[in-house]
Amino acid sequence: MWIIATALLIAAEDKKADVDAAELKKFSGTWAVTAREHGGKKAPKKEFADQTLTFAGTKFTYKDGNDVLEEAEVVALDPGATPGTIDVKITSGDDKGKVTKAIYKFDGDKLTLCIAEPGKDRPKGFDGQSGTGQALVELTRKKK
Repeated sequence: MWIIATALLIAAEDKKADVDAAELKKFSGTWAVTAREHGGKKAPKKEFADQTLTFAGTKFTYKDGNDVLEEAEVVALDPGATPGTIDVKITSGDDKGKVTKAIYKFDGDKLTLCIAEPGKDRPKGFDGQSGTGQALVELTRKKK
């Protein structure tokens, strides 16, 4: 019995090791969506004007005003990759239980994410062009 418990603890530690804690802190806080593109179409500002992403530890919440659109958990974060990579498991919303793969970059208080649709390969570059199955999202850190 203790062998199973030990194996489960080791597996849990390995999962945590996939998330770079120092890098995760850079994501912490609330970010306003400032641009969004999917399928080669840039969304009009009115579609995302009230949208935010809030990171708290490994959890994040995607909202439109007060409405929660999706919640997820960061399951892998690698700042050593070029560009940095992040994988999230969706915990609520239309794609609950699915994992999405993305790339990211920081530029001061700006965060750019290129996110693959669930089940698609990780993006190779920062674009949301038609046929890629990717969304390009630009965010700016909200001041406290």
